[in-house]
Amino acid sequence: MSNSRATMDRAEEILERVRARTSPRQIKAHRRRVVGFFRRLKYAFFAVLGVMLAGGLIGSFVTPLGVGGFFLMLVAMPIVFFGILGWPQAPEPTPEQMAKSDLPLLPSQTERWLEGQRPALPAPAQRLADEIGIKLEAIGPQFAQLDPREPAAYEFRKLMAEELPELVENYKRVPEAMRREARNGGSSPDKQLVEGLRVVDEELLRMSEQLASGDLNKLATQGRYLELKYRGEDGETR
Repeated sequence: MSNSRATMDRAEEILERVRARTSPRQIKAHRRRVVGFFRRLKYAFFAVLGVMLAGGLIGSFVTPLGVGGFFLMLVAMPIVFFGILGWPQAPEPTPEQMAKSDLPLLPSQTERWLEGQRPALPAPAQRLADEIGIKLEAIGPQFAQLDPREPAAYEFRKLMAEELPELVENYKRVPEAMRREARNGGSSPDKQLVEGLRVVDEELLRMSEQLASGDLNKLATQGRYLELKYRGEDGETR
């Protein structure tokens, strides 16, 4: 019976991971990697053309290349091509960098950092990480216009650069074999992580709604001001 239960749990975990890999967030991340690869491929192609053009100009107007120069050009071309093609992408930001970054950059940096942590998370937490990433992408323009000295900006920076990384790092320090085990009558580390990420997700939604409410109030105030200025109290255009 216990073996059957373990098999069912394992099958459910595999199914959850397959679903997580086909989430919109993962599809978008894969598309971003593909676009980045083809961008580097384009740069590598033009760099090789640049080497060929430079060799032709030197051979035509400066000095003949000769066999040695032609050989060096042939060696330089694949070095330049594969060097650019294999150039590593920018490393994911660290929580320390996130804490010091400008507020408009913080949502995208947190999104990249969270994407890098995704493989270490259980499947339910991966789905929540995807949802948090989607909210960060949506909330970015709102925080780009926010004064960094505002209390909302401080709360957002603390949540993204301190509390969220601390939650994930504490989970990763737990040995993998113990992450599903409930201890001392409490929840397992897996469940604690999921509950913590759910709180972060809900807090992001609350912040977004709070900022949107302020924007709507400003819009309504501005609309009323324009109406009074150009139409007057009686509604007639001046």
